[in-house]
Amino acid sequence: MMTASCCLSVPAAAWIDRQGVMREFCAANKVERIRSLIQQPSASESSLEASVRGYGQHWDFRENLWKDHPELERWLLEEEPAQLAADLLCSDRVWLLRDQTYCKRPGSELTPWHQDALFIPVEGCEFLTIWIPLSSIRSQADAPLEYWRAPHPCCELLDGGSSSSSHRKNRRTWTADGRDHTTTLGLKPGDCSYHDGWTLHGSDCHEAATERLAIVAVYGCGEGVLRLAPAMSLAPQSLRGQSHLLREGLHRSCFPGLREGDPVPSHHNPWIRCSPRKELT
Repeated sequence: MMTASCCLSVPAAAWIDRQGVMREFCAANKVERIRSLIQQPSASESSLEASVRGYGQHWDFRENLWKDHPELERWLLEEEPAQLAADLLCSDRVWLLRDQTYCKRPGSELTPWHQDALFIPVEGCEFLTIWIPLSSIRSQADAPLEYWRAPHPCCELLDGGSSSSSHRKNRRTWTADGRDHTTTLGLKPGDCSYHDGWTLHGSDCHEAATERLAIVAVYGCGEGVLRLAPAMSLAPQSLRGQSHLLREGLHRSCFPGLREGDPVPSHHNPWIRCSPRKELT
């Protein structure tokens, strides 16, 4: 394992407060309605969807479904996820980067330990991911998402591969180091977890007999610039390649037509339509 600083900015203020679990943040029947929307057939497939699906055996991944479903768009921009994002980021200057769905079927590969911010082609913004299960996470076999908080903000340049032995070794190391560990084990539809762009997270292989389905909403706070290729000379080659691939994919799917250094968000990224609740700020 390799941990080192890089040129990417890590906001210390966001590190402590923006990772956790929230029970019953949304009515279960509304989540069931969202599930029915996102399970409708899609007319096309983006290059990023194809790339992620090809990486994870038995994974099903789709993104930016809000563009096709006005009800989903309203939920993400005006209702529970948007309100939670505004509360946690303490701002109404919050915009939607993307939604994405993950369906892990029995036998699906693990999700490597990673930090989302390494793969988002934007500099100067904070990011918040809300992970919303659409099926119950009853046991470790359901591949619950795990979070490992470092003692201080840092960019952790880990191998970008999916080796099970490396995955387990890192977990043992962080356990021995006494890192704070949170899991989505026990979450059910209506619950959620959330994390900052620099929170380290991943999950095991999916070994349950039924699929694990979740929708993710990623929000940006503030305004920044498009940055496609940050210096990552200290990173393992596999991580540099993965970062480049995903940044290019997000460029095409979330910021089409923008060039290096262009302002973000652009007209492709709508702003949320609610303000943080005073009692939570």
